[in-house]
Amino acid sequence: MFNRALQLFPAFGFCLLTAGLASNLHQVFAQEAAEVQAPEESAPAPDLFGVAESSGIGATSGTAGTGGVGTSFWNRPTLTGDWFGRRSCLQEAGITFSGDMTHLAFGVNGGIIAPAPPAPLGPGDTFKYTGRNQFNFLFDLEKFGGLPKGRLLVGAQQWYGEYGNVSFHTGSIPPAVFPAALPTAPDNPGVPYLTDFVFTQPLSEKLVVFAGKKNVLGLADQDEFAGGNGTHQFLNQALIANPAFLLGLPYTSFTAGVALPRKWGVMSAFVYDPQDRTRDFFRLGDLFSQGVIVGGEIKVKSNFFDRPGEQHFGAMWKHVDLTDLRFNEPPPGVYPEPVVPGFPTLDDSYTLYGGFDQYFVRFSEESNRGWGLFGRASISDGNPTPLNYFLSTGLGGYSPFAWQRGDRFGIGWYYVGISDEFGPLPQAIFGPRDGTGLEVFYNFQVTPWLNITPDLQFVQPEAGAIAKDAFIYGLRANIRL
Repeated sequence: MFNRALQLFPAFGFCLLTAGLASNLHQVFAQEAAEVQAPEESAPAPDLFGVAESSGIGATSGTAGTGGVGTSFWNRPTLTGDWFGRRSCLQEAGITFSGDMTHLAFGVNGGIIAPAPPAPLGPGDTFKYTGRNQFNFLFDLEKFGGLPKGRLLVGAQQWYGEYGNVSFHTGSIPPAVFPAALPTAPDNPGVPYLTDFVFTQPLSEKLVVFAGKKNVLGLADQDEFAGGNGTHQFLNQALIANPAFLLGLPYTSFTAGVALPRKWGVMSAFVYDPQDRTRDFFRLGDLFSQGVIVGGEIKVKSNFFDRPGEQHFGAMWKHVDLTDLRFNEPPPGVYPEPVVPGFPTLDDSYTLYGGFDQYFVRFSEESNRGWGLFGRASISDGNPTPLNYFLSTGLGGYSPFAWQRGDRFGIGWYYVGISDEFGPLPQAIFGPRDGTGLEVFYNFQVTPWLNITPDLQFVQPEAGAIAKDAFIYGLRANIRL
């Protein structure tokens, strides 16, 4: 035990040193940065259905200012600034750029104890680094002769370092450091992939259509306090979106759908090609040749205790081959869920889900800055989906101590109710059991374009035969480009 503590000491020291540095820088630049309110989250998936604003792409798509003449390096909203006026000119012409550079340094104490776990899993008690870049271009098609309020989102992503970070070392089904496994191209570090090429067109105030290539995050089950893509809020996939319907759902593929905004909320429905198109640019000849995924959701606004909130309910049906759990199980923590070669499959699965957000405190009536409660729940088929049910809840939002500068916090808990249909072979290999996890983070908005986030997680993994309880610790640094 003492030797283990000595091995972990440098990693803990690194975390504490960097967190302290973030806090000190935060104080040094506080007065200067106070003049510019920290921008909202930029690169994560925009409001695809046009609910946040009638233009079809929400404010989170990167419409924040770029910092004009006289804006200092430390208090401008983005690291690269206004490109000597060219960025503003592009935006006026109808092209808005947003991007994020994310650095992830995480370790795991515990996790997988098996000496030779099935690939791509690896032993626990390790420390990894992963980097990830995301670039979005939002085109205002109205300025290019298109229909009014039409939008085209073009997005590219790349990763480098250790693919998945420590996610494959915990034995848990939800990846603990989810953004480190995106985009889903584990053998190609540094290669940029086109993950988004999606058109959004409001046909009226009550009808929005969309079609194109889209990454799955933001497509459904999004919460105000627990959503995005892991670069600003929670890191564990179980606290980003429901893991039950994400299993077997490709990261980026072709989709089409409709949203029906109403005063009380929004209704939406979509179809999704089940083939993962991360490595494809536009191969349209085999659309839906491997099945189809259909989903729908109803989101209702609320105003309990004179505070905004929302409740949503949805369903997803997959007609696509997935491994029959009576014969085998894909390795836990791998996304998208692979099919185990040579074993029987089932071609129909479903998930019914719901979630909510409820503000407890709003610091300003002019913005949604505040904090509150969130929750998710679902029930699934249990085979081929390895999760029978799922629960999560927690608190999150802007810090009461430094909300003006954009500090955020979150504490979340989840519980995975494992399927009872596993056969003798997966029982012997993985020992499936119910799993649970807890995550705590604090996001220091050091400058408007830089935030540093210490993050701690405790996970009881679902693969009980090969893994023990895991403690995940580390730092995330995110730079708005």
